[in-house]
Amino acid sequence: MSLAVDSVIAVDSVIHDIPRLYTAIAEWAACMVYVLVLKRRFGKVKSAVFAVLFSGGFCLLQIAAGELPLYLWIPGMIAAMVTMHFCIFALCKVNTVNALFWTTKAFVLAEFAAAVEWQLYYFYSQRIEDGGSIWVQAVFLILIYAVIFFVAVIFERRYSKGNRKLNITGKHLLSSAVIAITVFFVGNLSFITRSTPFSGQYETEIYYIRTLVDFIGLLLLLAQQEQQLWLHAKLEVGVMQNILSRQYEQYVLYKDNTELLNRRYHDLKNQIAAIKAEKNPAKKAGYLDEMETGIKMYEAQNKTGNSVLDTILTSKSMFCVQNDINMTCVADGTLLHFIDIMDICSIFGNAVDNAIESVMHLSDPEKRLIKIAVFAQNNLMMVRFENYMENNPRFEDGLPVTTKNKKENHGYGIKSIKLAAEKYGGSIKIDAADNWFSLCLLIPMTDE
Repeated sequence: MSLAVDSVIAVDSVIHDIPRLYTAIAEWAACMVYVLVLKRRFGKVKSAVFAVLFSGGFCLLQIAAGELPLYLWIPGMIAAMVTMHFCIFALCKVNTVNALFWTTKAFVLAEFAAAVEWQLYYFYSQRIEDGGSIWVQAVFLILIYAVIFFVAVIFERRYSKGNRKLNITGKHLLSSAVIAITVFFVGNLSFITRSTPFSGQYETEIYYIRTLVDFIGLLLLLAQQEQQLWLHAKLEVGVMQNILSRQYEQYVLYKDNTELLNRRYHDLKNQIAAIKAEKNPAKKAGYLDEMETGIKMYEAQNKTGNSVLDTILTSKSMFCVQNDINMTCVADGTLLHFIDIMDICSIFGNAVDNAIESVMHLSDPEKRLIKIAVFAQNNLMMVRFENYMENNPRFEDGLPVTTKNKKENHGYGIKSIKLAAEKYGGSIKIDAADNWFSLCLLIPMTDE
């Protein structure tokens, strides 16, 4: 008798495998975990209707697969994975690559839940009265599935907090797919044949191997996800630290330039004397033009009561004067006394740079408008940046999405501002309406 026939006899005569309906419910519930965690493509009502339809589809697919011969078992499971992928892709706002990644996690989660439930039921059904009744099976199914998938939802939601995002690449997808396929093959090897060194020989042993392998696979996928998040967070922290360091270096440079400008202003007295003595009208006009430029630059200086803020705003004002940008500032710098120098550089440097970048491309100089305000209200320090815009930005998670090509290298300016505000117990609010972009920081004031 062939190995395949031996395997069929062994499976059919000894091993009581998970009912197909249980597998269908596990696959559907695993998909629903990620439908609840990820952004939905539709509203709640429409998503619920589609979810119910998909539950029927999973059940019909598994019942039909149960009627297939053993050699079509693998194609049947592939069809189940395709259905899971289609469910996640249809109900969640994700692209194909991301949907495939979440499908691998959902598949392993479903395999683990079904394996645990069936192993526990099989163990206790032998030890309780009427353990094989449909009511006992239903109680085990509902309780164990409810606990496992509820914990999965709680655990997965921690990844969505704080805008934690996975940058899923083809490499990550391939590794997760390899883990899922390996877990499925090794965990179910004993149900195909027990004539290998890795197969179990007894029913309880086979159940235990499958549950343990599924659990290890789930841990591997979670570890992979944690590593991706850690690498992304490390990159983000590094980029924001570079931005902060660059802003501070600019502050030091601006401070030196401001001192040079002050000396230049005092030199104007000597130029005035030279102009009075000059008889050539052309040279006199040249001297006057030079003086006018110097006076304009000096007018760009800001006196807010905070030397760090004065230096930053002065440098930005000089740039605005040179590029026909009208930047106005009404700021009480004394309110910033409890803010660290690096955080002042981060907040004002990034916010003003973003505003300048936004208005620079406007062809009409009359529309190149930037407004800055720092004031106190109800024991809160309000810092507001506004600039004119022609096109409303697209928002994601409450933050504007960069329009630059290499998005992974941009967008950290706003994040560093947000972190700086949260450091002092504050928050930021961003609005875009009526051709005006507004970034407002609200920070509780302190005397410390």
